[in-house]
Amino acid sequence: MKLEHGTVEYQKFIDSMFHEFTLCEQAFDEFFPLAGENIHGRNDYQTREQLYKTYSKFIEHLYEFYVACLKRNFGKTDNINHEILDKLLTVEVEKLMRNMCFLIESNKAPTWVNDIGYYQEAVPPEFGRMFRLVRNNASHVDHRRTGGSDRPTLKEFMDKYHKFIFFLYDSARSLWSGKRESPYEVEHIKEFDLSIEKNS
Repeated sequence: MKLEHGTVEYQKFIDSMFHEFTLCEQAFDEFFPLAGENIHGRNDYQTREQLYKTYSKFIEHLYEFYVACLKRNFGKTDNINHEILDKLLTVEVEKLMRNMCFLIESNKAPTWVNDIGYYQEAVPPEFGRMFRLVRNNASHVDHRRTGGSDRPTLKEFMDKYHKFIFFLYDSARSLWSGKRESPYEVEHIKEFDLSIEKNS
């Protein structure tokens, strides 16, 4: 389907993108405090299971959000070949990191940024592929989820690529966050109401 700015279909696609990012944000908001507790010694199985679940959800929703961004850029909802997606996701992180370096060098970066060296690290060329594979692990029942194959486990992926994943996430928050003074409400959520309507 073609995505043409100003059409009903385009707006519905944007609403779906917004919803996807809010799901990503909610998963990260659940993960972050739990990760802090785990770092400080809370490491029972239930905690680890929750960490795994929330980080998996974060990865799934972030991946789907960025695929939607690319489809919007292409102006159509057709599936994108996975090899092209892999490359585009890697290029997106490279672009975002270059942009941050430019902001730092021109004294326009936010005060919270790291030293410029943090953003000059090369993005591994396999990043996009690994992002897709770990998202597949989270979304499908597959023996490769448990490691020992061409796919990283969730922990292996986090250890090697979290910096780049977080950069994608953080870069989208300013425009797509659901945390707003005036909530942005989408129809497909508003209609999902199980309350009993009373006849007056």
